[in-house]
Amino acid sequence: MSSFELINAERYANSPFSVPCPHCGSVATYQKDETKTYPTHASQVAVDFGGADPDVYGGTVFGKCSCTNQACQEHIYFIGSYITERDDEDFTTYFRKFVIKTFYPPIPLVRIPPATPKTVSALLTRSFAPAFFDQSASGNLLRSTIERLLTAQKVPRFMIAKGRRIRLSLHERILRLPLALQPYKDDLLAIKWIGNVATHDDLSVKTLKLLYEIIESLLDNLYGTKRRDLSRAIRLINRRKRP
Repeated sequence: MSSFELINAERYANSPFSVPCPHCGSVATYQKDETKTYPTHASQVAVDFGGADPDVYGGTVFGKCSCTNQACQEHIYFIGSYITERDDEDFTTYFRKFVIKTFYPPIPLVRIPPATPKTVSALLTRSFAPAFFDQSASGNLLRSTIERLLTAQKVPRFMIAKGRRIRLSLHERILRLPLALQPYKDDLLAIKWIGNVATHDDLSVKTLKLLYEIIESLLDNLYGTKRRDLSRAIRLINRRKRP
């Protein structure tokens, strides 16, 4: 399951799911038996004193995921909101459904290559935290991440005009990319446009997912080993003229 499928999604409390472990990168699974719900005062009063049925219960849910890596076994906690539903066939049975609002520690939404500059990876990691409750906030942080990426790649931040130092906008910096970064110009512009939307409007989960996918591909090309290993294999084949 993709972590993005959990954003703004209602889930039954007994349905299994897993997330990437922020401690070791392995798989952390939902511990449904340790889920705790805390009803709002209003819903508790409605049942206790108003004679309402249990399907009015709603409030806060607190749960846990545990890493399956035997060398890690760390826990990730989440908090969200829940509602109660009556079974359509058995009116005496009720189910709880919840929406996750945040994880702690924040779960990684993309893989960050180890060689990524720390100034870039630190801001990218920060963007994971608000992704479940404020997609636009994550989009803003991802736009800022690209600013840091350009700085790490030595793209100028200022220009001199009439003896004055003028700060360049993100768009102007992208237009001034060095030759080595020209293949990624469209990627960077797309990230900028999505980031602009995040500044002025609500960002959809679908668009946020696309934004992360573009950034993950960009970082893998710049700092990952997949493309480098593939290029090395291609050069070797061409030199030998055989596999």
